[in-house]
Amino acid sequence: MKRYPKKHRCPFVCTAALYLLGTCCWPSAGVSFAGEDVATIVVHPDKVVNQIDVKVYGHFLEHIYHSVNGGLWGELVWNRSFEYNDAGQWRVEGDTIVQKSLDVNRRWVFGDPGWRDYEFTLEAQKISGEEGFLILFRVRDNDNFYWCNLGGWGNRWHQLERGRSGEGRWHPVGPRVDGQIERNRWYKIRVRCEGPHIQVWLDEQKIIDFTDREGHLAGAVGIGTWATRARFRNLRVTDLEGRVLFSGVPPTPPSAGLARYWEAFGQGQVSLDDTSAANSHFSIKIDGAPGETGIQQTPFALKANEWYVGSVWIRGKTEQAPVVRLMDGVQPLAMQSLPWPSENWQEVPLRLRAIRNVDNATLQIALRGPGTLWVDQVSLMPESWKRNGGFRPDLLEAVAELKPPLIRWPGGCFASAYRWKSGIGPQSKRVSYPREIWDDVDVNSFGTDEFIELCRRVGAEPCLVVNIGTPQWNPDPDPEEFLQDILDWIEYCNGPADSQWGRVRAANGHPEPYHVKYWEIDNETWGFGAENYAAAVRKIAPLMRAKDPSIKLIACGSGGMGESAHRWNRVIIEQCADLVDYLSLHHYENPDQFARGPYRYEAFFQETARLIAQSRNPRLKLFVSEWNAQSTDWRTGLYCGGILNAFERSGDAVEIASPALFLRHVSATAWDNAFINFDHRRWFPAPNYVVMKLWRDNFAPERVAAEGVPEDLNLVATRDPQQGVVIVKVVNPGREARRVSIKVAGQAIQSATAQKVAPGNLQARNTLDHPDAVRPEKAEVVLADSAAIVELPALSCVVLRLNVK
Repeated sequence: MKRYPKKHRCPFVCTAALYLLGTCCWPSAGVSFAGEDVATIVVHPDKVVNQIDVKVYGHFLEHIYHSVNGGLWGELVWNRSFEYNDAGQWRVEGDTIVQKSLDVNRRWVFGDPGWRDYEFTLEAQKISGEEGFLILFRVRDNDNFYWCNLGGWGNRWHQLERGRSGEGRWHPVGPRVDGQIERNRWYKIRVRCEGPHIQVWLDEQKIIDFTDREGHLAGAVGIGTWATRARFRNLRVTDLEGRVLFSGVPPTPPSAGLARYWEAFGQGQVSLDDTSAANSHFSIKIDGAPGETGIQQTPFALKANEWYVGSVWIRGKTEQAPVVRLMDGVQPLAMQSLPWPSENWQEVPLRLRAIRNVDNATLQIALRGPGTLWVDQVSLMPESWKRNGGFRPDLLEAVAELKPPLIRWPGGCFASAYRWKSGIGPQSKRVSYPREIWDDVDVNSFGTDEFIELCRRVGAEPCLVVNIGTPQWNPDPDPEEFLQDILDWIEYCNGPADSQWGRVRAANGHPEPYHVKYWEIDNETWGFGAENYAAAVRKIAPLMRAKDPSIKLIACGSGGMGESAHRWNRVIIEQCADLVDYLSLHHYENPDQFARGPYRYEAFFQETARLIAQSRNPRLKLFVSEWNAQSTDWRTGLYCGGILNAFERSGDAVEIASPALFLRHVSATAWDNAFINFDHRRWFPAPNYVVMKLWRDNFAPERVAAEGVPEDLNLVATRDPQQGVVIVKVVNPGREARRVSIKVAGQAIQSATAQKVAPGNLQARNTLDHPDAVRPEKAEVVLADSAAIVELPALSCVVLRLNVK
């Protein structure tokens, strides 16, 4: 910190007042400083504008892209019970193709990618689930395609969607047509492609007629489903002159293969078996041959002299004892012989000690010689991690460094099919999540008890999201069953040890109640419909409060912005405001809108707050439970600083917030926006992590007035009355550096410090190899004429701490 001599000091010049976004801010006054214009900002620590709840710095842990299994939770084995596979999804029964899985995005593509103008006709029948059919055409590859989504969006309408490289996920094109797909009814479907002109008929009625001037003009065809079981028959492709290009059943269904993340080795046969699993639905069957036959998984990062503990379930009949090994290429690192198996499943403890450090080791389970061996539930964890609660230490530390005051869990969409009772008790008794989602079929190794332990270790309040049994996510749901599950979950968490579910919790090693306060009533129920969801809340919320009157309840609000979002919120507020404590909002921003996006969303939730003020419960608060910019370059850091400032400015309306994604394995196929990014060895913070940590480290609970704030700077001034400090957090999203002179009205600045994050360009990012390319650095602060003067670099986030009398 420098003090400039008196000859450089300049007078403060006031200008006319301006209120920005309803806050106490006036336009800046330019003052000359060392030959440069300096904007003078005056902070008024005696004028408290609003209180800020620290819970706006909450986080959201969803089971997505191995954030938990294969990530924060210390289980090293991916897909330990082999449930994540393609078996049983597509089957041919005579002249009919049957898709029996309720997973999302099941596709079977066939035909010639060179086909251009043609008609694709077929018949389709929905068996179960709450959507309809995906009829694919002009399929070039997994990223470039069209499909007609019949009965999509919760079985509410039909529309074309187009996927194109460079645009991320596919998106709707053309008109939207209201309509539903009924169960157990055969539909006749016809798709006609002629140049850019696309037409679709459903039961001989034309429902879509659209010309796409931006699309591609050739590709194969296919059939698919989204969280729906279906049958297809009479598939036929003809050119526009009637010549048959394809007719009948495609020659081979998508390969079932082995379970994901596993591979076979040796001379024998290895296959999935769905006849008698030890856990859930599948096991691996190994039919031996001379030599060795087995399964293996790579990579594992091993430390010398670390014990790796776990277990494997086996059964069968073999001539020699099976073996489990850790390998470095062809070199063994550790080995354990298993007992001879019997016809019944048995759990065999594993204890393996690595002899040296290896970054990419392989786990092998081998049958030596002839025989048959079934394998299930393979688990392995460093013993030091197990003693520390089962968490991966570096990722646990990364979470703890953010000091999250609240963590929302388990989803997200994951919550909408989650059955919490499958995630408690002995690991071997926990059955898998009911569907594939986010590159995994979760094995429920991380459940309620593990989540509560995580919250306690990092000092966070837990927030649980319950599954009310929406048909979109739960086939043929019994509403009363799901309601009872919710009430049982509350009792498991908060009931005394002598209650029915409190006894179960105590038997699982946790006799004292968890006292979980925050409970959200499902997630993104937009496909269910606002009126239906409001009716469910009116039924469920009073029963939840009766089970535990101390809890706080959260209802699902809108996603995004605009009139449809306002309509949803209006229904929920009008019908449910007096039954809940929070309205949950979601919004994911285009990262190019890093400067204006925070202001637009701030205006949206302030408008929502005005609806609340006119409701039967004006004390209802907002929980922005999912927010982010969809990127991991510096744009998301700038957006993060801006939206956190928006939350602090809106403390009268927003009480809780939590971004997504929290953690994400770098192998993930989508959603590259996570705060914590990792592989099996190391991790790096994205720019949003860097900025949120800086903001959180400098949190103060009272926002105070600031005048002279330039309109192109996103600034918040706060104070901590306990420490006698004024904190200014500012985002400069512009392409030019700015100098600001900050004064504290009625106070003398005794000392000042500043930190900046200013990597210099929007494409800057951290990586596993360069984890600190985007990082906080010390910024120089000059004290002159009772002011703190600091430069705000272009495209920067800066925090100043002013110690005052």
